[in-house]
Amino acid sequence: MWDNLLISLVIDLSVFLLCISLLWRYGKLSAYHPATIYLVFHFLIFTVRLFAINRGAALFLSNSTYFVGTENHEISRAAFWADMGFLAMTLAWLVEAQKNKDDFIQTEQSILIDRKVLNMILFVTIPLGIWGIFSQQYIPMLGKSEHDFGDWERSSYLSNTQNFVVLSMMALIFKNGFKKIYLAIVVIFLLILALQGYHRYRVIVPLIFLGSLYLYRHQQKWMPKRYWFIGIFCFLLFLPLKYIGKLVQEGATLKDFSDFFTEYQEVSGDGSNADLAFLDMYAVSMTLVDEAGSYYYGKTFFPILVSPIPRNFWNEKPSLMQWTLDISVPERDISKLGAVCSIYGEAYANFGYFGIVLIPFLFARFTARCYFKVLRSPPDSAFVFLYFLLISVLVQVYRDGLVSIFTFIVIYNIPCLLIWLFSVLKGKLFYEKNGNYLLDEYSEFSSK
Repeated sequence: MWDNLLISLVIDLSVFLLCISLLWRYGKLSAYHPATIYLVFHFLIFTVRLFAINRGAALFLSNSTYFVGTENHEISRAAFWADMGFLAMTLAWLVEAQKNKDDFIQTEQSILIDRKVLNMILFVTIPLGIWGIFSQQYIPMLGKSEHDFGDWERSSYLSNTQNFVVLSMMALIFKNGFKKIYLAIVVIFLLILALQGYHRYRVIVPLIFLGSLYLYRHQQKWMPKRYWFIGIFCFLLFLPLKYIGKLVQEGATLKDFSDFFTEYQEVSGDGSNADLAFLDMYAVSMTLVDEAGSYYYGKTFFPILVSPIPRNFWNEKPSLMQWTLDISVPERDISKLGAVCSIYGEAYANFGYFGIVLIPFLFARFTARCYFKVLRSPPDSAFVFLYFLLISVLVQVYRDGLVSIFTFIVIYNIPCLLIWLFSVLKGKLFYEKNGNYLLDEYSEFSSK
């Protein structure tokens, strides 16, 4: 069975069609329901990849003369267990859907994002963000700054300041609405981030946050059809974005861009594009865990405890993906290659096949409960804010594992996290003292 990739494709396609049918009919979906994001993720990463492999696409590293490439039986096993995880998540989403209504009816009181807290934090993060952009990044027509920060160059404390302006605007838009000045600033700084030639998430995370929030605030569950073309265009541009940024910095001509897109299309077609081989990477990680001879039983998350320590103070500090370094071997060094192992690979590393079913099931139930609570909460509540921060990074969670929740909400999105944290602390203190939640009389939404 594990050697027959056609059977794997048939199983995966059957599971996908079954799950999407059940979720569409009974799951009470919307564009910002966690299941919707996973459906897109699974189709592109697993179903499309299996279809491409069956048409002759090369497997990950199969053309390498040094590394050992992925084998058919590894792909089949990984795809099968991804389908089992998908079924488990679908069950969780359906269970929660039957227990909750999907109407926009505010039945719960909640702590709101505090305006004073927001203004105080943004008073610091916006100037830091402007400095981060101009001191570290390539600016069109101005070039790239040549500042030397020494050992701090590899610290996320420094590099994350580059995101602070966009993240600050996300918080302002959440509190004050989609004002033109905020959107203009977001567009300008997203264009700058898009041209850096790396870290595509810096562009896609804000776009998912703002798009989902816009639909929610207008009580719409799906993007109007007139915007579908824009969404498809952004997705197609997202994949080669880091290469486009490098070409712009090198002063590429129109012919250079034309040659690049032709080559990119070719490598995507023959399967040698690593952006389309996440299934293969996850498959290899399962084999490496087997060869290591033991599971981690949750220890893959231990590096989170020491993550706040700057790396230039501790050169040997464990990576947040330390487990991939531990299981790597010279002929399959997935850590050095930057391979991503998905939520299923991380779950398998911790608890084996049982983990692939249990962890996604529990995570799906948690996210679904949060979704239905959002529909009952005030639109500018701290809980809603945190939910949309989570929704905006779900692609990363499905791609890299649960550790991405920490990576992309605590580390990457520290301005928004601090706004949420101090708003909640202030709200709880007010509630304990007065017996009710503090309302923001100036909020555009709290009075509705």
